[in-house]
Amino acid sequence: MYFAKADASALYVTPYSPSELTWSEKGVTVTQTTRFPEEQVSTLTIGGGPASFALPLRVPAWATGGFRVTVNGRAVPGTPVPGGYFSVRRTWRAGDTVRVLVPFRLRAERALDDPTLQTLFLGPVNVPWPGQPGRPRPVDRAPAVCAVRQRRPLRRSAAPSLTPVSGKPLHHTLNGVGFAPFAEGTEDPTHACFRRSEPRVVFGAFDAGVANPARGDGVTLLDEIWAGALFGSKGALVTRVRTTVADRALAGLPSGMDGDRAARTAQNASYAA
Repeated sequence: MYFAKADASALYVTPYSPSELTWSEKGVTVTQTTRFPEEQVSTLTIGGGPASFALPLRVPAWATGGFRVTVNGRAVPGTPVPGGYFSVRRTWRAGDTVRVLVPFRLRAERALDDPTLQTLFLGPVNVPWPGQPGRPRPVDRAPAVCAVRQRRPLRRSAAPSLTPVSGKPLHHTLNGVGFAPFAEGTEDPTHACFRRSEPRVVFGAFDAGVANPARGDGVTLLDEIWAGALFGSKGALVTRVRTTVADRALAGLPSGMDGDRAARTAQNASYAA
């Protein structure tokens, strides 16, 4: 949960979980309070001291936007790197409070041997694709087939927006369909994995009228485009479309004309930050 460097110059915080640490070598305690993952924030309170050391805070690999840290209410400058640590170095005193915000966002993770077979995660939480109530569980049956990105408003990321359910942490709805954490279990049928089908290049509700070609490993043009998310603006997305098409030109997928059409479609589609 915590580990210190051999020279006692840093104390690493890895999981975000309620806990209390006594670091006798430095004469401090660290008390962490959180309901993570039901809430997307954790608070660490320092006791004892004063003591000087760095406090590297884990930045989960999936935390690709919005990770923020404050100390005693003041934002800590710096650029968090997903999959690394965000370090805060200072002389710590009793009562110092570190607040770590780790926003969740919906993402689809691909199977290693089949990019079209995917599962949904909200931050670290697996969110199964709902089946149809009243029907048998989809055991030993083909996964659901869907197009996650199509017919949704064009946004900074590839993921559609989920609406939180009041009073039920980690429960959301999408177009009237309820999503809940896999770990909670349910009597309704669910698909832990789904097979995504996106045969055409579509941005939001706008169809470019061209195919969505796949490489030999199954990764499609749209996969490569949206791998660049989060996009700060529509212009950044359009630029990503053009550069991705150019990078694939050597493989002949797609042609320059198709690439121009895809870029124009992304430019014309409405965009919600």
